[in-house]
Amino acid sequence: MPTMSDVAKKAGVSVMTVSRIISGTGSVKDSTRKRVLRAMEELNYVPKGLTKRVIQQQISTLMLIVPDITNSFFTFVARGMEDVARKHGYRVFLANTDESVHKEAEYIQMCLDFHADGVLIAPVGESSRENLLLLQQNEIPFVLIDREVADIRADVVKGDITSASKALVQHLLERGHRRIGIVLGPEENSASRERLAGYQQALATQSIAFDEVLVQESTMMRDLDPKFVDRLLQLPDPPTAIFVSNMFQYAHAARRLKELKLNVPGDISIVGFGNTDYLAAVDSPLTSAVQPAYSYGSLGTQLLVERIEGLREPPRKIHLQADIVFGESVDAPKES
Repeated sequence: MPTMSDVAKKAGVSVMTVSRIISGTGSVKDSTRKRVLRAMEELNYVPKGLTKRVIQQQISTLMLIVPDITNSFFTFVARGMEDVARKHGYRVFLANTDESVHKEAEYIQMCLDFHADGVLIAPVGESSRENLLLLQQNEIPFVLIDREVADIRADVVKGDITSASKALVQHLLERGHRRIGIVLGPEENSASRERLAGYQQALATQSIAFDEVLVQESTMMRDLDPKFVDRLLQLPDPPTAIFVSNMFQYAHAARRLKELKLNVPGDISIVGFGNTDYLAAVDSPLTSAVQPAYSYGSLGTQLLVERIEGLREPPRKIHLQADIVFGESVDAPKES
């Protein structure tokens, strides 16, 4: 049977601190109390006079709301969040919006109904404004990750997507490409607009006119339709390279090109935002921008915990830099 000493050891506090928390006497930091309660739950230690249900109700919870956890970017975000949350005595609940503002609204309401202590969220887009305002009105702290929403004052952890996009397109330009297609996510997603801005900035460095027909929109979900490949290749003057927004778009594009008996990079080159760390990138041929996804989750959660515990500073914005990993998906344009 676990003892109070076991709880103290697991929580990294003294037995006296555990005793004060159980009895409700003395002054103990809220973060310490949550850490001790978490240790009690994990060890299945139920002191006399309390029930396991009472202990569980006192353990604070955070909600992670992301578009799709099957996207490895958000898997790493979730791990970063959980590691930091556990250190501060919080449990984490996960919600997938599937890029639906209506599903997002349902989860926001759930946060209100179950009195979540805070929310880490990658919003669907500008249409998320009402959902985020509802959190503000109910004084539930939240931190935005990966995407921003106009007129919403909040802490933000995001990448310098414009600079990374510019670097990827410049790499294609240096290899001789002048007709470069770009596949974006939904326009209301700020990250999509930033990708387009970086693409346009790179073209401007070579005085190449921006051509709207080379811009395609798709979802960024696992089950997306790769029709954007056919639309680009059927243009009178098709692109010799394609810039995609994430690994799902890359995977579907690569498979569609294979069906069309086109080789990457022999017939067409591809770059994009891809793997989420160097281990994942080891065997990937894609020349990609690798974002520190774990840090999105860990830093975002640290900001969130500070808000919950009473920090009153103005909202902060943390920009994380992506690394460009050069794979084997780019070559010089194929001669006509």
